[in-house]
Amino acid sequence: MSAKGRRKIVVAGSGPVALEVARQLRERGEALCLVDYDGERLKKARLAGFEVQQVNLQDDDELLSLGLGTEVDVLFSLLDNDADNVFLVISARALAPEVSIVSISETEETVKRLQAAGATKVIDPYQISGYRIYEMVHRPVIAEIMDRTVFGTDVDLEIAEIPVPAGSFLDGEYLDRLSLSSRYNLVVLGVVDRDYGDHLIFATNPKRHRIDVDDVIVVIGQREELERLRKEMTGSA
Repeated sequence: MSAKGRRKIVVAGSGPVALEVARQLRERGEALCLVDYDGERLKKARLAGFEVQQVNLQDDDELLSLGLGTEVDVLFSLLDNDADNVFLVISARALAPEVSIVSISETEETVKRLQAAGATKVIDPYQISGYRIYEMVHRPVIAEIMDRTVFGTDVDLEIAEIPVPAGSFLDGEYLDRLSLSSRYNLVVLGVVDRDYGDHLIFATNPKRHRIDVDDVIVVIGQREELERLRKEMTGSA
């Protein structure tokens, strides 16, 4: 593995999810290389300032040339095709038994295949919550969840829907400015405003949304932190 210090990370894929994950990892100061077999798709990543490399991801020698088994600490398999992700995970695990491999799936069936193939962590919206958050895999918060589960304490995360009571410190706050990461170590996914129906308004929505009493904020984190937020919001702490 890489020398003590910064981790070496390879992000396989150049679609929207891969680019967003790479961007947020870069903001955290991680050393990463973005790879794909499609040179045309890599152009966008190169223009965004990423180190990129065109690689045949089905060729073991080319995977080894990336540093798998020697220098790479974490591999994100974020290709657009589920079958390609499964194949890459199988190959990478065979070449690098100790590397952490993170992938993402939109179907429960593929989650099982990726786990059987050797993925260390599969981000599965069906497993994270019963809440209907299919679009979550296309939002920036997924990178933070990956960061915490793979690079952090590797504990189970829970999702909670917490109503905003009268007198809460959240009443009147704007969703795009709301951050609970430093005070509670929680990630704000969005809010459900009953005046607009039961759909989730994502925190990354470009349209500003003011949080009011009886809105429901949707947050992700450890159970203890979620309970602490609930108590402080109701004044029962």
